[in-house]
Amino acid sequence: MKHLQIVVTQDEKRRILRNVDVYVEDGVISEIGEVKRSADIVLNGKGKAAIPGLINTHTHIPMNLFRGVADDMKLFEWLNEKIWPMERKLTPDHVEKGALLGMLEALKTGTTTIFDMYFFEDRIAEAAERIGIRALLSSSIIDGETPETKNWKEALNVAENFVRKWKGRSGRIIPSFGPHAPYTVGPEAMEATAEAAKKYNVPVHIHLSEDSREIEQIRQAYGVRPIEYAEMHGILDLRTIAAHVVWPSDEEIEILRRKRVLVSHNPVSNMKTSAGIAPVPKMLSHGVVVGLGTDGAASNNVLDMPETMKLAALIHKVVNRDPTLVKAQDVFDMATINPAMAMNLGTGSIEVGKKADIVIIDLKKPWWRPIHSPISHLVYSFRSTDVVHVIVDGKVVIEDGHLKTMDENEIMDNAEKAAMDLLERAGIESFLSG
Repeated sequence: MKHLQIVVTQDEKRRILRNVDVYVEDGVISEIGEVKRSADIVLNGKGKAAIPGLINTHTHIPMNLFRGVADDMKLFEWLNEKIWPMERKLTPDHVEKGALLGMLEALKTGTTTIFDMYFFEDRIAEAAERIGIRALLSSSIIDGETPETKNWKEALNVAENFVRKWKGRSGRIIPSFGPHAPYTVGPEAMEATAEAAKKYNVPVHIHLSEDSREIEQIRQAYGVRPIEYAEMHGILDLRTIAAHVVWPSDEEIEILRRKRVLVSHNPVSNMKTSAGIAPVPKMLSHGVVVGLGTDGAASNNVLDMPETMKLAALIHKVVNRDPTLVKAQDVFDMATINPAMAMNLGTGSIEVGKKADIVIIDLKKPWWRPIHSPISHLVYSFRSTDVVHVIVDGKVVIEDGHLKTMDENEIMDNAEKAAMDLLERAGIESFLSG
């Protein structure tokens, strides 16, 4: 990358460099400055900024197939009346085609890493390998029947096989366990999952404290709150991603800090389902590590991390009536370096020795000028359509806005056919049905 106007490093000092080159060799950033060496591929950085690739810390990537078919509903009604009936009809082919659509959307909007939790995760891993995205993938475990398994023991067995197959197989795929939530995973299943994750030394991805009704449900069943329940059964003793965390108590916030849990803040999904607004300012002030997620496209309805960054910054200011809360730098940290460090990804910043996950943004847009503050603009002005090039693991995956690794139109067409087949099986109407 030659003659970049701006490089937002996200290094320890949060330096922002002007007019520099970035040289990548064998998937790793090897030089930043005035680079004299030649390269096989040269990207022109004039009028452009380089930022670390964005990290989406919570999604269900194949749920792009569900986009727009379950809107304007409360969380548990949304799950029981729409999502779970559709999911019961899922096939591995549906999941693969939906995953590719979601990954295409993620890459084109500046996301280089996704943290996913779903079914048929092996097919999702294969899709990630083909399209070129980095992915932390969690095989779902539910105390009941799923599209893939009949009970939690079978689900745990599938998850273990997935972890064994993918651990160390690819430099871009991190396999992990996905106990769905306290209200869908009982104590025995929770403890067995924690033991398995410890055995294989891989992360755990779980929904925690997402809805106020969940608090009462878990308290009545087990006498504790959801985060306390997860701690009791060893789930927080690992490298844990806790999605949502909308309703934690002060004591639970301290547990999250002490256990170094990565909280995935999903402001758009939480607003859309009226689940509530996570106390992110309090979590940050207490030293909890926070990342950002979109959730699945069924509850967002996009995987747009630039949009998520802006809303994450704004929502906490207005509900607390304090414009100083959750500053732009805090939000950009949530989208880059925080999750990268929490999960030991080796990414999240543009520094020599880091893996080359880099997004190049076009600054020749009216909403970028004048550039008084690059960080402010990245959070409050940046639009996903500004993305020009995307590099993952040193390879150019998006060039001039177009996917290089696969046929975009084929991905979209295949996903639309899969979505229609799924909705017909589930008996749900679509605009495309007529």
